[in-house]
Amino acid sequence: MECKQCGLDLTAYRGCQEVTLRCPQCGETYDLKEFVSDMDEDFEEEMGFVPMDRI
Repeated sequence: MECKQCGLDLTAYRGCQEVTLRCPQCGETYDLKEFVSDMDEDFEEEMGFVPMDRI
């Protein structure tokens, strides 16, 4: 998945309450729901390594 602003690959970022996709170049942040149609097995495996059990 690419940044709509600069075209670089987005990285997963875990905040306190949610996981978003963020561009390492320009800092633009995207909600995961914007990319649901692009999600594949590789993406799901990568997201599996993002800890999401914080309270």
